[in-house]
Amino acid sequence: MKILVHFDMNEEQRQALQDTASRHGNHQLLFASSEAEAIALASEIEVLMGHFLPSVCATALGLRWIQSFSAGMDNFLFPEIVERDVVVTNMAGLYASQGGEHAWALLLALTRGIAESVHAREHRQWRGGATIELAGGTLGVIGLGGFGWETAKRAAGYDMTVLALDPVRRDCPQGVDELKLPTRENLFDLLRRSDAVVIACPRTPETYHFIGREEFAAMKSTAYLINTTRGGIIDEEALADALQNGEIAGAGLDVFEREPLPPESRLWNAPNLIFTPHRAGASQHRSRKSCEFFCQQLERYLAGEQLLNVVGKRRGY
Repeated sequence: MKILVHFDMNEEQRQALQDTASRHGNHQLLFASSEAEAIALASEIEVLMGHFLPSVCATALGLRWIQSFSAGMDNFLFPEIVERDVVVTNMAGLYASQGGEHAWALLLALTRGIAESVHAREHRQWRGGATIELAGGTLGVIGLGGFGWETAKRAAGYDMTVLALDPVRRDCPQGVDELKLPTRENLFDLLRRSDAVVIACPRTPETYHFIGREEFAAMKSTAYLINTTRGGIIDEEALADALQNGEIAGAGLDVFEREPLPPESRLWNAPNLIFTPHRAGASQHRSRKSCEFFCQQLERYLAGEQLLNVVGKRRGY
């Protein structure tokens, strides 16, 4: 069997994958560093790990399993791969810890006026921004998967009441005070009660522009909005208006509907907004963690065991 790896790996990581493959037979690992290389190697493969592009998958007629390098799947589940009899698995949960840290970094930077202080220092001015205490407040988390759960766990250090919405999870874990289905009624209840709202759900047809004008109007004028998962869940025009009109106190974003954020976006000049360039899932451990998970998944596949993180292709996560 031939296994194509389209993902940056060092020699040690490549050898670890090769050792995994060798334990279960004479399987051949192929490595590609570009789309052209991947297309040239794809015709005889059964497994594809890392990036999976439409052009590569169209060539890989014998493809049976794809292990994505990404947790979010909204940009990758193109129609052909949804219709084909190909199992897709993702990295859900693998980058959750750093995602939770990043959400809190954005929230704390907003509530403690960090961005204003950094900007003032550049001009040798002694001033800062907001000084808001989160302790004892209410945190709303939309989506209690990896990112959401890691964000919610950290609220315990601030003695916050945690409200969560999730379409799948039914058990209310310790540290979460309420867990409900993401109905419109439950969403608006969460928005009205929360001092900070964290978006931690995947982007699907159901969650596209999930937060728009009506939702901003329901939020407290003193509340903050954070999104570290996927762009497109927030209506960015509505967000620009909400910030400009003072409907909410501020927002922190790591993801956008179009990336990089286009020059004409009103968010560049929106008040009380801080953002980072899609970095929430990054860490010094990401490459190692990815390789270890690839090895674990390949071991399962070659041993005929159930794979982890199987994606519902039509569901979108």
